[in-house]
Amino acid sequence: MSIENGDLEERLRWAVEGLPEGLRAHILRVEHESMWLADRHEVDPARTSLAALGHDLVRHLKGQELLTLASQYGLKPDEIELVSPILTHGPIASQILTQDYGFDDADILAGIDCHTTARAGMTPVEQVLFVADKVEPHKLSREPALSDVRDAARESLDAAVLRYLDMNVEKALQKHWLLHPRTLEARNDLLHRIGAVKERESSIKDY
Repeated sequence: MSIENGDLEERLRWAVEGLPEGLRAHILRVEHESMWLADRHEVDPARTSLAALGHDLVRHLKGQELLTLASQYGLKPDEIELVSPILTHGPIASQILTQDYGFDDADILAGIDCHTTARAGMTPVEQVLFVADKVEPHKLSREPALSDVRDAARESLDAAVLRYLDMNVEKALQKHWLLHPRTLEARNDLLHRIGAVKERESSIKDY
């Protein structure tokens, strides 16, 4: 049986109240930002609110705790998630809503699942959460370059997600982070979706 959205909101707000103060504040800032984006792009604000409230339920846990919890919820972290267990906190939260709360809104669950990595074929609900999580005020103050993402989001969620992914790939290369396949798939998908794919130029120097 599916839980009603109003009941889920009440339970999620109660769960968020029990989280560390800094994380709780982040979640509420993401919710506020998601409402702005939802209004701007004609997305259901009630659904984006639920996504925001549920997205970081286990963000405060450490590496091995996350891997253990992932196993308990039937998830099998891939080789990149084993190196960076923080990437599992979204999939775990999605499973908590599914298995513990009986929630079955596919867009919200997918948005929570992929709010760190993104994925190909994201819906507007998913994109609102993804962008809101990246451009809430505290993150903007720490990384002013993210204002480019928020500016892009005024006109296009696709453009905003792509801009963030471009920035994320650049940072990953600089810091020698592993890139999750879903991130690369999401970027390629968006390049095709907005018609921004450019043919790679060949040169005699390439061979």
